[in-house]
Amino acid sequence: MTIDSEPMKEDLTPEELEDYSLSGEAGGESQAGSDDPFFVSKKAAAVYKHKLLKTYFPKFAGKAGSTEADKRLVYVDTHAGRGSYDDGTAGSPLLVAQDVAGMQRLRRIDCFFVEARKSNFEHLDDVLTRNMPEGARWHTRQGRASDHLQEALTFAGDSPLFMFIDPYGLGPTFDEVVMVLNRPRNGYGSKTEVLLNFIAMAFSRAGGYLRRAEKSAQQLTTLERLDKVLGGPWWRAVYLASESTAPAIQEIALGYAQRIQAKTNCSVSLIPVRDRAHNHPIYWLVHFTRHPDGVWWIREAAAYASEAWRRHCSPPPQGNDDGLFAVEDPFPAEEAARQAGWIDAIERHARRLLQEQGTIELPRDAQAVFGPETFGQAWAKHLRGALARLHKEGILEPKPLADGLDKYKGRRVQHS
Repeated sequence: MTIDSEPMKEDLTPEELEDYSLSGEAGGESQAGSDDPFFVSKKAAAVYKHKLLKTYFPKFAGKAGSTEADKRLVYVDTHAGRGSYDDGTAGSPLLVAQDVAGMQRLRRIDCFFVEARKSNFEHLDDVLTRNMPEGARWHTRQGRASDHLQEALTFAGDSPLFMFIDPYGLGPTFDEVVMVLNRPRNGYGSKTEVLLNFIAMAFSRAGGYLRRAEKSAQQLTTLERLDKVLGGPWWRAVYLASESTAPAIQEIALGYAQRIQAKTNCSVSLIPVRDRAHNHPIYWLVHFTRHPDGVWWIREAAAYASEAWRRHCSPPPQGNDDGLFAVEDPFPAEEAARQAGWIDAIERHARRLLQEQGTIELPRDAQAVFGPETFGQAWAKHLRGALARLHKEGILEPKPLADGLDKYKGRRVQHS
């Protein structure tokens, strides 16, 4: 069933309009192009985010809901958008509606969606009305995420909670994210996770205001809001000290994640979404969890999403119409070389870990074994390939198998 929303606003506030401007969107739709180094069209970015969400969320639902007496868990989308694109391509709300239907016999997934823009909200409500299965419980609210955050937490109650924060601008404040992750819950474990899109282009443009000798009142307001989003003005010195924007945004994303971690005791996965040409991050997803399985499966989901993203960025080349001269697609060879390099890198990390501590235990050691260059890029088969080399060499036991690799415990073999 759907719960009626409050009366809809006719337009966005100046603050909300500024958010759209910062993120390169006009009227909720992506612009045709941009000279910002972090620009990626909304629909192109969705290839990665939605593949990750479609892979990871059922894992969370299956695990988190398994020990709940009522099998209930809650999904909250703070910036839900239109629900689907005009060509029918599913957005995150429609993807979750499919999960609600597909897991209905095993889990009760109640949903709470928030969207600020009136036209988007109307489309969202229509999409969900047509696609949510009978008997599902879901709410829609129009307005800012901050205005409905407390209601969403009340709706979640003591159930496990997964919150997807994919803002069109700066997003929720630091304190709001901490509040969600630290919500009190009766039951075993926190079972609260947040997946947040750290909008690089919005932070890049807003940070650029710092370099202006004269700032408008709106720009000053935006900078103050950015302080609240990032947990203080610490980021300003980072931005101004960097000679280029990309390293500054990366350092700010890492500093933000570490500060949230310190306030919540969560494990953090900072997942870069890289361009194909230069392998540079163009935006980041940040995942917060308190369960080691969450770190393992978000990495695996990110790896599959990365492959889908690379394929999207590298469509097959077009040959000429007569078909006499076929154009070879370079992607398979590029991908094979890329994946071979991942196995080499993971082997180096695993070898060093064995030397330092004598054991490899998963998922505890997942981040250390994958390393920063392959975390969120390589997936389990590459890890097994690297560990199999060490086993064949005779320095690692037991042999890693595909089944149960996420619980693998290996030890260094001492040779006399």
